Amino acid sequence: MRKTLYRYNEETCQYERIKVKTPDVVFYISGVLVTAIVILAGMLTLHDFLIDSEKEIALRKENNALARNQRLLTAKLDQIDGSLELLAEKDEALHMKFFGTPLAKTASPNHGIASRKILLADASGFRATLTGLAEKSNGLLHQSEITTSYFSDKLSMNFNDAERIYAMPTLPPVASLTADKLVSGFGMRINPFHKGMYEHPGIDIASPRGTEVFATATGTIVELKRSDVQAGYGNFIDIDHGHGFVTRYAHLEDINVRIGQRVKKGAVIGTIGSSGGSVAPHLHYELLRKGKPVDPVHFMIEGVTSQEYEVLKSTSHRQNQSLD
Repeated sequence: MRKTLYRYNEETCQYERIKVKTPDVVFYISGVLVTAIVILAGMLTLHDFLIDSEKEIALRKENNALARNQRLLTAKLDQIDGSLELLAEKDEALHMKFFGTPLAKTASPNHGIASRKILLADASGFRATLTGLAEKSNGLLHQSEITTSYFSDKLSMNFNDAERIYAMPTLPPVASLTADKLVSGFGMRINPFHKGMYEHPGIDIASPRGTEVFATATGTIVELKRSDVQAGYGNFIDIDHGHGFVTRYAHLEDINVRIGQRVKKGAVIGTIGSSGGSVAPHLHYELLRKGKPVDPVHFMIEGVTSQEYEVLKSTSHRQNQSLD
């Protein structure tokens, strides 16, 4: 039972009962509640700092592991970037060595920026990215094993294969061959004299008189003829490159080689003219494989970019009139 409180009144010299007012009660209760809340908040804060829950302990361990893995992954990604750059350089060098033209540049993703974005991702995004990379890496490894097996077992090259490849006439017979110079292609064409369709066994390359003509591969001069007759091939040269490949250069003006001479790829063998059955100065160029004419454009890849080759191939397929 609550005790009754009194206080001494000096004016009346009596003890008077103290009356409890509502504002005082409210202030007292408020003070008690605020104090309790402050004490509770302090205790909770102190608990968070001093005592870790099982979830917090697990997350802290995971964060430490991710921090260590991040450093390792950063080093590995930097190493991968360097390897990719080295492979790109080797690819370009091989392309230049085989085809004599720089490799066409393509926009490549910035691996460094992409790798940093992966490392800065949140935990769930980081794990999802790693899972995707692992699956993609496994797929690439599997494909590389298949490709390696195919190239090592099925496409192994011996000395004879290398000789046969080297014998292929891959060099264009004139310098700076462009589509506008290739005026007539291989196959059915219109004859300039009787205007009927006939099988054109080579390609016609229009250039001014005196333009140098090159041997498209290393070989031996097996046939050479000079003729003033206004019919046939006129002045022409046949070069045997071995392995069934023979190239023919017709309607020449000058011939700079002799029968039996060994010529290297790119050597000047003559100049363009309009001898024989020709309606304009040009080079009639043929490629015979085991005695049968084939389309020379399919082999003229050296010194020509992939885009230029596609244009040449498209131009050679147009139906038009030949120059011989």
